[in-house]
Amino acid sequence: MPRLKRDERVCPFCAETIKASAIRCRFCQSDVTPVVEPEAEAQAPANPFARYRSRSRSGSAVEESVEPVSEESEESDEPVSDQVTDESDEPVAETVPTAPRRTPAFRRLTLVLAVLVALAAAGVGTMWWRAEHGSAASTPSGTLVGEDARTEVLIAAADLAQRTLSYDYRTLANDMEVARARMTPRFRKEYDTTMAQVRANTTKNQIVLQAVAVSSAIISATEHKAKVLVFLNQTTTAGTGKKANQQMSRNSLVITLTRGDGDWDISKLTALG
Repeated sequence: MPRLKRDERVCPFCAETIKASAIRCRFCQSDVTPVVEPEAEAQAPANPFARYRSRSRSGSAVEESVEPVSEESEESDEPVSDQVTDESDEPVAETVPTAPRRTPAFRRLTLVLAVLVALAAAGVGTMWWRAEHGSAASTPSGTLVGEDARTEVLIAAADLAQRTLSYDYRTLANDMEVARARMTPRFRKEYDTTMAQVRANTTKNQIVLQAVAVSSAIISATEHKAKVLVFLNQTTTAGTGKKANQQMSRNSLVITLTRGDGDWDISKLTALG
């Protein structure tokens, strides 16, 4: 198919070559819409793209490149500026949205918040680690939160309650020494006074008192002091053989424990009934 000229086009009905500005095909007599107005044909090219041709020195090869340019640039052969102008030929600045400007106060506040979050995370992580590893971790208020440490408090309270309230008339002196070994000096004096009053009756009536802790719960606990509610079953046996008299009772106690550098010691015992 021969190359079309700049002022030619193909009829959409018969495919014959006709003028670009024709309003009727001269071959099939069909009405067609002109590509450009007849009066503007001499001024504006049929193709909206300017064509620049360059030939080799021999003239045998033809290279054609098509680039979009404006009508003014085609006439003046000068590069077209990318800057958009309005009717007054003044440059129109392109508005680019920018991020809100951060003030120094905002940056300082952000830094402080980041530091506080990091410290809080480190504190929670440390408490969790210590609790998981059974250490005596505590909150800023002093409350004991380590699981193993709190379990140790419960076991100590149950054990010391049983030692204090259990004795046998046959081994009374030894039982008292075992109990006194885990008492604070002040509570030891109270214990000695009480046992001095019951010693004679215990030996005379051959009394065996056996206390068994069935459950316990922490009321409050820190690293150095704790209050524990202990539920006890106490069995009292008086006499021996067929004349033995046995009674069982259930008691509730509040055991107060204190600890220095060593084990928990009992410092107070309050019977709830």
